[in-house]
Amino acid sequence: MKDSILPIPTLPPELITEILSRLPVKSLLRLKCVSKSLLALISSPEFIKTHLCISTNNKDYANHRLLLRYKCLLKDCSLRSVLYESVMEVSHLNYPMTNQRKTFWTVVGSVNGLICLSNEANVLCLWNSSIRKYKKFPDFITHLRVRVVYGFGYDEFHDDYKVVRCVYYDGSWPSVDVKIYSLKDDSWRSICYAPPDGVRLWGSGMFVNGKLHWANNTGPVRDKGWNIICIDLADDKWEKVEQPCCGEEEGVLVLGVLGNNLSVISKDNHLRTHIDVWVMKEYGVKESWTKMFTVKCPHSPASSVFKALFLVSNKDEILLMFGQNFLLYNLKDGSIKYPKFNKFVSGVVKAIYVESLVSPVLQHEPRTQYE
Repeated sequence: MKDSILPIPTLPPELITEILSRLPVKSLLRLKCVSKSLLALISSPEFIKTHLCISTNNKDYANHRLLLRYKCLLKDCSLRSVLYESVMEVSHLNYPMTNQRKTFWTVVGSVNGLICLSNEANVLCLWNSSIRKYKKFPDFITHLRVRVVYGFGYDEFHDDYKVVRCVYYDGSWPSVDVKIYSLKDDSWRSICYAPPDGVRLWGSGMFVNGKLHWANNTGPVRDKGWNIICIDLADDKWEKVEQPCCGEEEGVLVLGVLGNNLSVISKDNHLRTHIDVWVMKEYGVKESWTKMFTVKCPHSPASSVFKALFLVSNKDEILLMFGQNFLLYNLKDGSIKYPKFNKFVSGVVKAIYVESLVSPVLQHEPRTQYE
């Protein structure tokens, strides 16, 4: 009797897609080299969106990474290792535009795996470190003595990634020049709507619910008169967001994103022994602002807190930075854990990003990949 040779079963296309969409980006990049059919599948917009959705909603944060800045260097480490392992391995990130490597890069924001960077010369770059592709933004001319504020987000209605740029010229406050960059159009444009009179924005915009948010003050003193303003990336309109009732005292509001919700760190007590963290549970509804918890400052005053980064709901821990120190604060018993890093001195967390296949380069553009 001859040995029978069993044929290799052919999997249904939808099952193949289901399996591949759960693989990490590095594995998918290798598979793209196996066959033309896998290349076409993994490169398709539908697959990229499916993979992104699964990676973003992974409850163990297996595909999320912390982006850190140490001096002029950018490094990263696995968010999952920070939360669940005793010692974390930090990796050095190879930069795009290596001829400007010694430049001090600032992280504007991260959305869907794309990281927006700027430097002191107001050079902008859109970068996906997972697939090692980047795009330098079209040059724009500004006066040397300006203050520039950026925000980066995703316009779901138009399926477009956008950067908002607000330029304050010396002696012109409170007037501001606002332009928006569209990745789909690859161009800057002025907008019809200006922010309300007297608004002065600080820091990078926080992206929530299709809008970029800034804490701003309307007076010359930076720690007085704070409120929240946002711009809708779909229609370019500015609006004020009702802030939480943090108390009678005036103080600085530090905006953040906790899960998918807009959050505020309030530092308004004179002794500065703690911070209050507020979350807007239902976007746009003032009454939904809820003080989720109060964090006691460990060794340094509350003024040195950087921002709340991520809430770990299954362990009731929140990742914070005080000065340049990480800590995991347990909301149940107030205990604190300090993650340890391998071969890493100190640094500041600039963003949490998810590994994705989203490309910053349009299909008709030349490749901008680096080693």
